[in-house]
Amino acid sequence: MVSTVATVGPALRVWPAVGRRAARLFERNVVVYRSSWLILASGLAEPLFYLGSVGLGFGHLVGSVPVEGGSVPYTDFVAPALLAASAMNGAIFDSTFNVFFKIKYMKTYDAVLATPVGPLDIAVGEVAWSLTAASSTRRRSSW
Repeated sequence: MVSTVATVGPALRVWPAVGRRAARLFERNVVVYRSSWLILASGLAEPLFYLGSVGLGFGHLVGSVPVEGGSVPYTDFVAPALLAASAMNGAIFDSTFNVFFKIKYMKTYDAVLATPVGPLDIAVGEVAWSLTAASSTRRRSSW
């Protein structure tokens, strides 16, 4: 029983340090994201473009969709799916291409690893940022 406590104790002391260092990486992402207002504007406009092109444009060809014995306009039928697809696209773009760009072209992680921040800190900070950006994308799409 004593050996279990001894092995758990040092592992638990590492997590507060990881949290602080990961928070700094998260803060860096917030500052960078704040300065690129065009990304926010595109996140707001994307569902509207989808609805305008597919919902209204293609909706004139389809008309209404039979659902449970009734009829629903195609725009009302397809709008929730288009908003969900827009939220998913924004979240995937923020979490995959963003990391790829930081590794391949910006070399951000090379610079970060030259500091006391480690790979675990980077992973926690980036996952926290991706979750936050995805939830804000979902909120923007539901407007």
